[in-house]
Amino acid sequence: MKILTVGSCLLAMAAGLGAQSVDAVLGRMDGAAPKFRGMTADVQMKTFTAILSDTTVENGTLKMQRLKTGDVRAIIDFSGQTDAREIAFLGSIVRIYYPNMHAYQDYEVGKNTDVLNQFLLLGFGSSGRQLAQSYQITMEGSEKVAGRDTSKLLLVPKDEKVKQHLAKIEMWIPNDAAFPVQQQFYEPSGNYRIVSYTNMSINPPMHGVLELKLPKGVKKQGS
Repeated sequence: MKILTVGSCLLAMAAGLGAQSVDAVLGRMDGAAPKFRGMTADVQMKTFTAILSDTTVENGTLKMQRLKTGDVRAIIDFSGQTDAREIAFLGSIVRIYYPNMHAYQDYEVGKNTDVLNQFLLLGFGSSGRQLAQSYQITMEGSEKVAGRDTSKLLLVPKDEKVKQHLAKIEMWIPNDAAFPVQQQFYEPSGNYRIVSYTNMSINPPMHGVLELKLPKGVKKQGS
């Protein structure tokens, strides 16, 4: 028993050796947030549905643009998947285009626009201070992700209404950067989603406002 206890302690110590402090990571994010204007990346999204015990994996691309504080645009392109679609976050509207159906749907976000923008910017353009206001943040140690040494943060929402939909979030922040290479979102139902980012480019050239360009003749479906 004593050997097991010592071994457990050594493992715990080893896991924390490469991790930075929460304050160090959040401070780095504070420095990067004011300069953030947008990003592009390849994205892999793994979605686990608890009731079906099923995992789906999708690969695509992400473009994000911050026009000003509280005004974010983003497009996730999964058009190369079997369930082909492009998801555009356009202020107060979420637009989903289904190329195989030659149709799209619009969803009015309305008063939840600020909450949506907060999630879009989670780790990208969010300052450490902003995150600390909305989440209880703790350090979970260090892990290698995509060959990079990262510090793993656990974020638990402080707002009870948010907790009804989102139990917690984990973020992996490279020790030499201010933006996550991976995020995991946990729902109270047991569902979760892991999003991994590769080939990331911060503040790439973008001309005009990011929009989802629909082909001619595409039909709008009722939402």
